[in-house]
Amino acid sequence: MRSAYEKERSGWNRPVIDLHSVTDAVLDLDGGPLGIRVYRPDAGASLPALVFLHGGGFVVGSLDSHDRIMRQLCRRSGAVVVGVDYPLAPENPHPAALDRIEQALVAVADGARVHGIDPGRLGIGGDSAGAHLALAAALRLRDRRPEAVKFMLLYYGLYGLEESEPRRRFADPVYGLSPDELQFYQASYLGSKPAPGGKAMDLLASDLAGLPPALVGAAALDPLLDDSLALSDALRNAGGHADLRVYDGVPHGFLHWSRLVPTAVQALEDGARAVAASLFMPPS
Repeated sequence: MRSAYEKERSGWNRPVIDLHSVTDAVLDLDGGPLGIRVYRPDAGASLPALVFLHGGGFVVGSLDSHDRIMRQLCRRSGAVVVGVDYPLAPENPHPAALDRIEQALVAVADGARVHGIDPGRLGIGGDSAGAHLALAAALRLRDRRPEAVKFMLLYYGLYGLEESEPRRRFADPVYGLSPDELQFYQASYLGSKPAPGGKAMDLLASDLAGLPPALVGAAALDPLLDDSLALSDALRNAGGHADLRVYDGVPHGFLHWSRLVPTAVQALEDGARAVAASLFMPPS
């Protein structure tokens, strides 16, 4: 599965978008080393940063599969983008990936482990499973380091719904996710010992108060469409700010298509502008 996923995405990552620098590095964390990729738009010494988590159902995907997405966000926002090579399921079931992502976020927020960024201007984002992990990590950081994350960029994630009209309407692989695939990814992530209460996947049931503002991007032909709609409502009802964008005519995973599909370009531009608007300001 991983090999096929990487092969399919490799064509969408070409031609390579030039940036000031792209560097693979390793964070030496308490839980062991963790790979990251740092995308820099220029040589600025103290730039804001977006920590980005790739999609792939918690099972597939990599820094390579999402390289063009991260390059686009970096170039268009002017912020550093830090991709995190988090551990994949089923070898590493919940909460392994989330634990490592939290450690990486704390390291970046501390400012000592990734040079050239302003730790006071930090955002987090992701697509699909990466969006779920980004929101889950933001919830953890809200309780541990309330001011660490200033913005969330969340593209077509799964946030907790078990049933919805789009899951029935678009229950076909042509729309990016079949019911069997969704079930497989969720079972792989949860492993044989689900979290107490079975709430690991249901972020919508969490207390969402106190989270930073978010841009929530959704695909109109996505089985997970209602997850994004529900999250936007829940964030607003909790007193937060959520800018919902629903992109017509595209299915789950469409961000990969920015080489040929204008809607993917627009979605990445919207996200980059939101990153810039939220993070390019003097730290409070």
